[in-house]
Amino acid sequence: MSDATPDEQGIADQGPWNYHPVVPISTGGIFRNLLNPFVVLKGIFLSWFGLYVRGLFFLLITAIWLTIFPTLAEIAAGPGIWMLEILLINMVLMLCWAGGLHLYFYRYGKQGAFLRFSVNTMETHAKFTFGDQVWDNMFWTLAWGVPIWTAYECGLLWMLSQGVIPGHDWDTGAIWFIAFFVLIPFWDSAHFFTVHRFLHSKWLYGKVHSVHHRNIHVGPWSGLSMHPVETAIYLSVVVIHLVLPSHPLHIVFHITWYALGPAATHCGFEAISVAGGKYPRLGDFFHQLHHKFFECNYGNSEVPLDRMTGSFHDGTRGATKAMRARMKLARQVRS
Repeated sequence: MSDATPDEQGIADQGPWNYHPVVPISTGGIFRNLLNPFVVLKGIFLSWFGLYVRGLFFLLITAIWLTIFPTLAEIAAGPGIWMLEILLINMVLMLCWAGGLHLYFYRYGKQGAFLRFSVNTMETHAKFTFGDQVWDNMFWTLAWGVPIWTAYECGLLWMLSQGVIPGHDWDTGAIWFIAFFVLIPFWDSAHFFTVHRFLHSKWLYGKVHSVHHRNIHVGPWSGLSMHPVETAIYLSVVVIHLVLPSHPLHIVFHITWYALGPAATHCGFEAISVAGGKYPRLGDFFHQLHHKFFECNYGNSEVPLDRMTGSFHDGTRGATKAMRARMKLARQVRS
């Protein structure tokens, strides 16, 4: 059950929630106090190595890049076996990460219902491919998501190897090498908010984005379970490397984390719990609210774009009433 107080549970929106953080939830990250450099630096560090897995994946992806990943010289030689090697690496990463989280939380129930947001879990329903949510999500992720991720990655790395896009390395400038990694999450947030609002336009939602939104009660395999058009739009975040000087590791980390990250944010649990603790943070209640109510929380909780544009849902009943009133007015304007 929730660790919120009874009064706070009373103002949480109807769930049924098995668990929710204290509401109203907050947003903003470092933007809560940009004028304080200590707050900013602390916020950046915690977003990578605090309750998040982003920093842990940075270490893993760096190790892969330094050991088994094809070299830039191999990539520069043109299309070849290196493309299949990258596809295999990506497939194994997705199977281990999304599959591992699914086995831990759902197949074997190692954490029971502790820290799980929704009372409901995975569904069997005719709306899903194969009539089963898990097999549906695995199909869309592995048949479309991973190959499209790999296509972006191979294309950018090949263009970098040919000098078609601007390159960068540590010797050229250590400050930019580090700064680019720091800036990536903020670019990701702005891009995701923008394309997500676009995907909620009437035609794209009905034909494309609805595949992802069949998942009301999300699980690890739901993250990259998308129509291929949406996957291509979602992963287009990496086009930033066409114009900004990039090291190969910038590209590999950026798209790998962006493809694997949704398995964590959609896992349906706030965190892995060991001895009652919460580490690392995984599921995002901010985005869980989006899957429940659809027309809110289009971005993420680290950058307050939803708050700035009036689409923020803080988890309370008041926020739901305000959202529904806003949508009713929008429908009246369109009619």
